[in-house]
Amino acid sequence: MGPPEDPGGARALRVDRLPARLAERVRPLPEDPWVEAFAREATGHGALRDALRRTLRRVVSDFDADGLLGTHPMALFGEASWRDLLGPRRRLLDVGAGSGDVTVHARATVGEIVTTELSAPMARRLRRLGFTCHQVDLAWRTPAGLGRFDAVSLCNVLDRCERPRSLLRAAASVLEPGGALVATVPLPARPHFDVGAATIDPDEPLGGEGDDFESALVDLVERTFEPSGLTLERLARAPYLSRGRDDALHRLDAAVIVLSA
Repeated sequence: MGPPEDPGGARALRVDRLPARLAERVRPLPEDPWVEAFAREATGHGALRDALRRTLRRVVSDFDADGLLGTHPMALFGEASWRDLLGPRRRLLDVGAGSGDVTVHARATVGEIVTTELSAPMARRLRRLGFTCHQVDLAWRTPAGLGRFDAVSLCNVLDRCERPRSLLRAAASVLEPGGALVATVPLPARPHFDVGAATIDPDEPLGGEGDDFESALVDLVERTFEPSGLTLERLARAPYLSRGRDDALHRLDAAVIVLSA
């Protein structure tokens, strides 16, 4: 993936390629200064850490390697995006929060943030950032005392988990009435799940297949989100950016789906 013409801005969805019921839910994200700054200024992790990462990947997952070494910094939402998506919220559960690169920017609009993360090195990073982190797969178990939330986020996690539909149901189950769920999925989707150094197919289908972004979005919404029992509120498209060894800007385009309980 090479650098895009407009690396910090969200590309527009082509509404003429969407069914009318989905086209009317499209509302683009605003310009996001943090994402734009990351595209201009972020640096990669260098040759030494890249060599260490390649060695670690023989025995651990991508997530564990990045968590141990701090490699592959990423950007998806800055403060401007979180404010636009959620507005002021009391309590957010960020499911599969990873290194916290995205989560930290939600502090500007959320009173309390709780996270979940399966990777032990990533969980340690989240705790160092000051977040409560439950090292658990919510699709299998809800931690005792987790409570309820007026917002839940699943940012680029449904395509990297074992049971995406079960995870979505579990996330919806801790939403308060009227609460918002924000999910992002890079499209077209390439779902897989890491078990140690191995990569396997998920146990449940996700959807998100198609010849272009819009057809993949329709497939994702129809197969996974509309059957969830939540109400579709908003669709958008956002750049998902990361840096590797050589400072090159790598980009995927993520569908942003906002639903309400």
